[in-house]
Amino acid sequence: MDKQNGEQHKKYFLTVTEEAVLNPEYYGMRGGRVECYSKDDKYAVYEARFLVESSMYDDFMKFFDFREVDKLPYIRFDYKGDKIE
Repeated sequence: MDKQNGEQHKKYFLTVTEEAVLNPEYYGMRGGRVECYSKDDKYAVYEARFLVESSMYDDFMKFFDFREVDKLPYIRFDYKGDKIE
């Protein structure tokens, strides 16, 4: 519990780290990783890679960056060509 404001902290803390996308085939895309930290561990307990269109990046960040959760998120998109399956 946060003693200053009385809030209960959740089990995991999420943060987003952007990484450079250098492949010209993915022009207009932004990528990186979502790191998941447990309140009991010094290092990330899980990390998930992502690659999203630049137009989606700000909303992606607002949803995942600096967020506390009790359950880790599960997100999966499988691509074949231009279609999500």
